[in-house]
Amino acid sequence: MSAQQGPTELSILESDAHGRARREERGIQKIDLQRARRYGMKEKDPHGHLSREKYTYGGIVFIYDRDRNREVTTWQSPDISLVTSGTQAAEPILLSKKMQYELPHELRLHHKKRSEKIPTWGGGGTAWTSHSVLVIDMSGSMRRDDVNGARCRSDGVWMVLARDYIKSLLEKNVRSPTDLISVIVMRDRAELVMAFEPTDWVLYNMILDMREWTKIRPHGPGNYMPALELAEQTLLKNAEAGSFALSLLFFSDGKPSDRGDFAERMGGIASKFGRRLTLLCVGMAEEGEDFSTLYNMVDEAKAYGVVASFGKPSLDADSLSNIITSLASSLTASKTEMTDLGTGKSKTLRTDVTFEKRNIPDDTFLTADWYVYRENGMQGFFEWSYTNNDFVMVMDTRCFSCWTLLKEDSVKYKCIGCQTALFCSKKCNQGDRNHDCAYMRKEKRKGISRTTMPSYAVAMKKSVFSEGAERMVYKFRFLDSSDHFTGPKMVAKESRFVDVNTDYENRLSYHREFMRTQAIASKMALKFNEALDFLLKGCKRSDRSRAYFTALPRINFLSPQLVHVTDGLLGDLVFLIEPMLDVGKYEKFNNNMGYVKGQKQLLPDSKDIHNFGSEAETVGKVRGEDLGVIEEGSEDEDEEEEEDDDLLHTTSESNPDVDVSTFDLRAEDFPSAFSHFSYQMSKGKLMVVDLQGVFTVRGNTSVYELTDPVIHKKKKTFKHWSFGRTDRGQKGMNAFFHTHVCTDACQLFGLTKHRLHPKSGSDHVGEYAYEYKWDGPDAA
Repeated sequence: MSAQQGPTELSILESDAHGRARREERGIQKIDLQRARRYGMKEKDPHGHLSREKYTYGGIVFIYDRDRNREVTTWQSPDISLVTSGTQAAEPILLSKKMQYELPHELRLHHKKRSEKIPTWGGGGTAWTSHSVLVIDMSGSMRRDDVNGARCRSDGVWMVLARDYIKSLLEKNVRSPTDLISVIVMRDRAELVMAFEPTDWVLYNMILDMREWTKIRPHGPGNYMPALELAEQTLLKNAEAGSFALSLLFFSDGKPSDRGDFAERMGGIASKFGRRLTLLCVGMAEEGEDFSTLYNMVDEAKAYGVVASFGKPSLDADSLSNIITSLASSLTASKTEMTDLGTGKSKTLRTDVTFEKRNIPDDTFLTADWYVYRENGMQGFFEWSYTNNDFVMVMDTRCFSCWTLLKEDSVKYKCIGCQTALFCSKKCNQGDRNHDCAYMRKEKRKGISRTTMPSYAVAMKKSVFSEGAERMVYKFRFLDSSDHFTGPKMVAKESRFVDVNTDYENRLSYHREFMRTQAIASKMALKFNEALDFLLKGCKRSDRSRAYFTALPRINFLSPQLVHVTDGLLGDLVFLIEPMLDVGKYEKFNNNMGYVKGQKQLLPDSKDIHNFGSEAETVGKVRGEDLGVIEEGSEDEDEEEEEDDDLLHTTSESNPDVDVSTFDLRAEDFPSAFSHFSYQMSKGKLMVVDLQGVFTVRGNTSVYELTDPVIHKKKKTFKHWSFGRTDRGQKGMNAFFHTHVCTDACQLFGLTKHRLHPKSGSDHVGEYAYEYKWDGPDAA
């Protein structure tokens, strides 16, 4: 909309007898015409008069003769709003164009950027950072004047997109021309009105133009299926590049005018992209409108791992603005996931996978949907040795020649050269050429695990079962001699990113960092649980306090293994496998950016504990022994620090004078307390975060079963330990302390309170904030 030129009352408008008569008959005042000409939705005269223009505003339609500056006729709009809504209640929000970007030079520059990035040739898209596809309902009901802050529904959505999805993000330097936007208009058919436009001020002006009905006038039905089909085609353009994030906005003001299984169609889209895609469905209409179709589309997308949500704003521009802003934030988060935190460069996702719908019954037998590895395709298993800081081979109890599974009493021969490879007969022993003695001797020196495996034939589902920020997860099963599933349900994990999956050594290195991280987190959890067990030692069997401390949550990390297989097409592959967490709700309790999530499970009231005074000494041990109480912030991060290979065996003393009977201990506080515990026990050198898994209660005990943790490591410590690209070091620790609020769970373990000093102007100081003397730029 053009900027206001002056007061409406001062604008000059000629009237003739015919026009005045029509106005008076219909109760319309002249100032209403002046407002309509200044603010109204402009379109061409429906009868083709070149000098005439049609304006709709405030419940009236006004035909204006531009050459004569004269009203022709006027009437009440059928889309008039109530006196409590729309332009009857609030003036529309005006946005001015960036006129300098209307100049020919800027337009040429914009089209040049677009031609460089539009996917019409093989290299297009490699420089993209995101692609947003916006599906906007422009059916006849979008003419209704019932949105406060807008001239009509269509005006409101275009205004909010221009202001909140483009203008504000450009001003904050959150978006750039490498972020592309495509716009699809949904009516009886779908039309791609903007394709792969770079996000800049020229695009901002283009979106403002869409507010006017001279571009596109709302009319006809709103058919969902053509819009979904065109949205999928647009999202797939150059999507195989895998180097940019995707988002889809589907905006409607009512249920679909056509028929079809729209949720299934959305599921087909979601199965191609998984977590890479952010979906927002918005339903904006009066109360009582049926948006079940949009709800179902969102639920179906979530079932394939898409980050999906539904928004139902009130008929108000600011309410719609909040929802559109959430889409922008989600897209930014997706871009961050695809960025290497160390180098700042974008990482490329694998696009050679499809995603399986969640919450469907598991396969009960082997099908063509599974990869199978058996006999010489199954190379072996590995576990992690905390002592050796490396993999150790699981003893292969098959005959190395004929692959017969051997029991301990059926082992007839061992290889003379390595004393590790087993054979079932003299013939197999003498004829074997399948193993490398030097390699086996090397592995034996590192250590051999005696873990018993369910079998040495395995199957992995071809489609991705679940997906996190770092890893893809597949269903994985052991097979018996008849190819039936045996043993526990398992999952196999590998990286989402192309650079990790280029060859065997890269995959091995990636899994090495993961298994090291999980093994150290497991050691931390063991100490955490031992601290709780100290409480039990001082309790008599008859004490109510014994049952209480038995019920406190323990922390347990799954023990992963590595499986090495040979694929006929891809060669040597390694997958990380671990038991499936299929009991309880899988949740993320905190992450590596400072986020903390609470649960509602409450523990018994600690005030019910009796006879606790005699346990004071034991409590002192729990709060101090093996925890390493420290003073944070006393060391310079850049200084060379002493290596401490015996990190998890430190001891110190603490003040035992704590009345635990006054504690309010809640299950949801324990994950965050464990992260704090890991930091203090390691003397500020390590912190275990990104705690995710399930919380389960079995009888009188409860446990957090966790997987995929992140460890932040203080700079220049433990140089032989690497924790991957999610290790944010001191910044990650700062982020934790910026949001962490100490609870009685922290006090139970004697964890030191610190204070994170925020940047100037910030008032974020927790109730239990820490004495953490740090004033760097990452405090926020």
